[in-house]
Amino acid sequence: MERVDEEARAEALRGQIRRWRQPPPGVELRPASAYEAVTRQMVEALTEDLREIKGRLNGLIWMLSGAIVVDVVLRLAGGGP
Repeated sequence: MERVDEEARAEALRGQIRRWRQPPPGVELRPASAYEAVTRQMVEALTEDLREIKGRLNGLIWMLSGAIVVDVVLRLAGGGP
């Protein structure tokens, strides 16, 4: 009787080890509900808006930097106020 019990425990342990060795299931990227789909669309739209704002701010910073450089060059050349 002990032999059967020992074999059953050994088989259960082997089964558990096989389950541990299996790779975990992949991450599901599809929305699970309508709420999640709408929320994801809103986040993607917000991401695009932020990307546009970042581009505009970068343009303004470069324009301001260029204006400061031009002003400094003009003052050094004696052509400014």
